[in-house]
Amino acid sequence: MKKYILTTAFAVTGLMTVQAQDANDTFIKIESDNIFSQCFDICDTNKDGIVTYAEAAAATKLGLDRGGRSNVIENYDFLKYFPNLEMFSVGNTPLEVIDLHMLKKLKLVNVSSALWLKKLIFGCESAPEITGQDPTREPIKVEAWVEEDSAAPQQTESTDFIVFKDDGIRDFCIDWLKTVDTNKDKQVTVEEAAAVKELSLMCFKSFIRFIKNYDDLKYFPNLEYFHAGTSYAETVDLSACKKLKEVDLSDCRMLKKIILAKGCKPTIKYPVAYKGEQAKVEYK
Repeated sequence: MKKYILTTAFAVTGLMTVQAQDANDTFIKIESDNIFSQCFDICDTNKDGIVTYAEAAAATKLGLDRGGRSNVIENYDFLKYFPNLEMFSVGNTPLEVIDLHMLKKLKLVNVSSALWLKKLIFGCESAPEITGQDPTREPIKVEAWVEEDSAAPQQTESTDFIVFKDDGIRDFCIDWLKTVDTNKDKQVTVEEAAAVKELSLMCFKSFIRFIKNYDDLKYFPNLEYFHAGTSYAETVDLSACKKLKEVDLSDCRMLKKIILAKGCKPTIKYPVAYKGEQAKVEYK
């Protein structure tokens, strides 16, 4: 199974190319004309344009403030792949709270580019120096990370909330689209999904958030328009969406098969034929 890491981590105006290789080998490919080359070149020790998991684990410094204002970082979960960082620059972000508890060896954190930051969370064993604070603003609060109680009730498929299988579709529905999570509670109910008639997984964030599979479309039975966004999936199953009138699959670059509900004949915008073979349509 292919895995693409760091595709959730950034919202940018430039493009990032993720290698279609095994997760054990590839972390992220850095293009020379890309702002990511400014941030990750120090980690790419062999200068091959790819940061591997091993190189990420070996990194002790990471500056995400080197891409300028066009580099907007909305999620820092990827830092778990950099456990040995000692010096870290947060970068431009709209976040007010950033969790850095996974960086247990931190000695210095620079926040000069994080203009909206109000709180940092560190592990109990970590107490790094914080630099770059604006003296005219309220000091950034520091909080110790507390592990969630494993005995607490967990969300399950039996609740009214959807448990998304694909992280990319989840992020679009919860964080990036205003038409799905209508009450803004960071959850999507079955009722909210059923009310959606148009769903587009394409915007500038699509280039850094690849969709791996489309099983979650079963929660959107009333879709009439669907844009699949950027994906290397070979199959897009739309059989649960029986009311489709228009489907845009132009950015599904390795598409081989489209599955539609029997009797559903939407207008389809196909991608450029992958390896010269146009995607085939099946009905079920």
